Amino acid sequence: MEQYHRAIFFTKVPLKGYYRYKDIFQIFPFDMDKMPTSIYQKHYPNVIEFKSTGEEEFTIPEQLKGLENLHQQAAILNTYQDKYFSLLTTFSNNLFFRYNDISGFWGVPILIDNPTAEEANCWSSKWCMSMYYFPDYAKQFQDKKFTELKLNEIQKIPHKDYFLNDPNLDFDTSKELVLPSTIDLLFDRFFSLEEQISETIETATYYNYSAIELKDSRKTLSLLASFTALETMVNLEYKDVNVEVCNGCGQNDCKGCGQPKYKVSKKFREFLLKYIGNSPVNKRKFNDYYSFRSKIVHTGQQLKSEPLFSDVSEVDIDNERITRIEILQLGKLAVTNWLLSKNNFEYEI
Repeated sequence: MEQYHRAIFFTKVPLKGYYRYKDIFQIFPFDMDKMPTSIYQKHYPNVIEFKSTGEEEFTIPEQLKGLENLHQQAAILNTYQDKYFSLLTTFSNNLFFRYNDISGFWGVPILIDNPTAEEANCWSSKWCMSMYYFPDYAKQFQDKKFTELKLNEIQKIPHKDYFLNDPNLDFDTSKELVLPSTIDLLFDRFFSLEEQISETIETATYYNYSAIELKDSRKTLSLLASFTALETMVNLEYKDVNVEVCNGCGQNDCKGCGQPKYKVSKKFREFLLKYIGNSPVNKRKFNDYYSFRSKIVHTGQQLKSEPLFSDVSEVDIDNERITRIEILQLGKLAVTNWLLSKNNFEYEI
């Protein structure tokens, strides 16, 4: 039997409208009586509502025997959320996230807005839980059907401009969250895939999610996650291509070196030229990106600006920032443009 679920999630730029994909899920800003607010908040609370099929099955750990119903509900809630947040993060320029670790941390609660120095100096550290909660939360947070909303839909921007023209990857919190004009089509394409292929796409979106999640705290690892998302799509694209080995190509007196004729670097470049854009400039850039990826993986190279107090010029910092944005967007576009090209659907990428 189908069930409705509701949960709080967060974005780093404000959500001012709603987005609903058919009768599968919808997202909108959290707005309830007596909800906690702060002028200092960097995480904006929102609501996701979705349906589960009632056919989900999860293995019960031995230590949770006797708590099957509780485990089942928690597994459904978290599994669906993680899936939708990875997809939304890949299909947009923003991170959609929930708090995973509620084990706690030391922190200083900001008890009031605009405290005086005297007031703030009276505060002390408390053991805190990563959780958004208030006393009336349970009463107001019922989940028997989708909420009927009196909000405008989230603004949508043409696909190419959205991802390539000054994308706001949570950099500017004064701008509200917007979505690409292709968002419905992307979900249509995803939900129409065969199960095995959709699982591969989910894997790519998982790595894209990690790339965006780590982009400010672990810059080089963030790019490695984005490259992994891209290579997941490259492997999917060429999964049926037989790899032939050289048995005498005639170059440099080669008599059969046994190396693959279709190198990984060539597949990487050809995939990007097909789904991102084919031009001499792009070809050089994609080759440079693959070389950069190889240096990270094989030599341990990291970004010059990785250390917090790195002695790097502003020019180098700006150049690396542009490179980071481009690679993060490539990881997303590898998924979105691949999806838009499938099922005989004509869409100008």
